[in-house]
Amino acid sequence: MFLRLYRKISVYSKAIVLIIILLSISAPAQAVPEQAVPDLAATAAILIESNSGRIIFQKNADTPLPPASTSKIISAITALDLANLSEQHQISAEAAQVGESSINLQAGEILTIDDLLKASLIRSGNDACFALAEAVAGDESLFVHWLNLKAATLGATSATLYNSNGLPIEGHQISAKNLAFIASYAMKNNYFAEVVSSKYAQIGSGSSARKLKSTNKLLWQSDAITGIKTGTTDAAGSCLVASMQSGEMQFISVVLHSPDRYGESLELLNYGADNYRLCRLAAAGEIVAILPIKNSKIEYLPIQVSTDAYLLYPKENLTDLRLSWQLPLNLTAPVTDDQTIGYLMVYDSKDNQIMNVRLSAAVDASESFSLFNRLFVQ
Repeated sequence: MFLRLYRKISVYSKAIVLIIILLSISAPAQAVPEQAVPDLAATAAILIESNSGRIIFQKNADTPLPPASTSKIISAITALDLANLSEQHQISAEAAQVGESSINLQAGEILTIDDLLKASLIRSGNDACFALAEAVAGDESLFVHWLNLKAATLGATSATLYNSNGLPIEGHQISAKNLAFIASYAMKNNYFAEVVSSKYAQIGSGSSARKLKSTNKLLWQSDAITGIKTGTTDAAGSCLVASMQSGEMQFISVVLHSPDRYGESLELLNYGADNYRLCRLAAAGEIVAILPIKNSKIEYLPIQVSTDAYLLYPKENLTDLRLSWQLPLNLTAPVTDDQTIGYLMVYDSKDNQIMNVRLSAAVDASESFSLFNRLFVQ
């Protein structure tokens, strides 16, 4: 497709040429009255749509709070980065002694990383999560160091984690916003997404065989619910990170210290599904512009969308959106493949930026030969 476009424009003058993909969005035939914004009693809460990364609702979302066992999400994705699911691990006496919510591990029994992950995420086993940390790092304290590195890498600047399982300890905290975006990242891992959507599972074999039932009661309330993780301690109160699939939209909610974590989470998720729609403006790698470039072996440089560009919008307010392109008037080689060239931005009716998509070079544009080289080097 691009080659045909390139051949066509290559005969044009060297004036700036832009070939912009038609971004057509159909307005709804009939406006739908907006539902009331949720009024939650949770100390902190947030609702995001995962594909677009847009925040729909937030309350005290930047305040670091104890997350209880919802921090096992970070333990799981760290373990998935570092361990083989089939790897076997012998349970230590220290892991077997970890209490409160547990699967009653016995010192000396052998389980796989897969078993320990499922026990940590589905049944919220504190002992299983401690054993997982030992299996991956050899020592829980080292694993906790890796947890904090993982959280920081994902932009969770509020996270200070002091154990692998979320048991009460002073300073173990993270904000609802950071937790939501970490959960969004985790749900892109197929294994993680499958486990947290499971109501039941069976792990181990022989004397180590166990049947697990999810602690997340929201899974039984709607087929659209796809996870994710409960958490409960006296310090944290009742917490829940939840997800819902609605068409192409994936909503993720977090409620921390909530008097009704299931009711408030479902209220948030339904609010998103009932009031918003998702449109993919362009796919990753799609050519959206072609710019002339100086001092290059090629005359025109194709510009691509760097990632899938999803627009989440209130379904009754679509016609008020405005697109803005930020692209240079002049380009000079060299330009490398995937080098940032500009941005596509979307604004709402109040001129708030609701989307910012990076635009990059689709190919390398190397420098052309100098005049000296042209004359004397063959």
